[in-house]
Amino acid sequence: MSLPGTGNIDCQIVAGQLQQSVSSAYPLKIIAPHAGPELADFHPAVSYLMSYGGGIVHGDRIHVNVRVGSKCALVLLTQGSTKVFRPQLRAASEQTYQTIIIDVEPDALLCLLPDPVTCFKDAMYNQRQSVSLHGPTASVVLLDWMTSGRMSRGERWAFAKYFSVNVIKTTSERIIVRDALLLQDNFAKRMEPIDAFALILILGPAVADVAQTFREEHKAQRIKPFRPNATHDHASEEQGILWSVSEIEEHG
Repeated sequence: MSLPGTGNIDCQIVAGQLQQSVSSAYPLKIIAPHAGPELADFHPAVSYLMSYGGGIVHGDRIHVNVRVGSKCALVLLTQGSTKVFRPQLRAASEQTYQTIIIDVEPDALLCLLPDPVTCFKDAMYNQRQSVSLHGPTASVVLLDWMTSGRMSRGERWAFAKYFSVNVIKTTSERIIVRDALLLQDNFAKRMEPIDAFALILILGPAVADVAQTFREEHKAQRIKPFRPNATHDHASEEQGILWSVSEIEEHG
């Protein structure tokens, strides 16, 4: 019997046809709709990570293992933003955890493109996303992003903790990228000018053109200096989007 909150996604090519298997245990739910016709280089597959009740309840522990086989292109999505609910008094000492472990085989592509995480007031959320690339022909696009909270209810940076770690490595455990973000203890004032924060990791030959597009767009833009003491208007177009590009290696 599977442990609560665990799931598995496996994509493989068998006799020239895509075989995708998924399994999950409450409160996690995984669905895998038909992804459409075969592409020139890949067999496409889609999976959605969902939760019963529309969000992650305080104290939940979600753990998903994913394998993307050679010649498969898996798009991993969520159905709406990942809501992290606030703790109940009887479980105030517990925290919420979500872990996604992914293996991308040679000549395969993973696109991890969830909707943003939205933490409710006083929520404590911990997330780890780890991708192992099996050789230089494996490719990945990883998006990790969050909002400031339930802005329509006046909650901006009102959660207690947000801790996210993203790792891309080789099968020999060589770390290519490790990015960590911790928001905890008196961070609301520093984050006040920001409504959302995102990280995109793009690596591998299948998405080299996408990475190059970001490089060229970044070079063509003039990044305005960030002024934390400036008056902030959430609807202001002048504030806009602040973004930058950092090189990983030759194909990232």
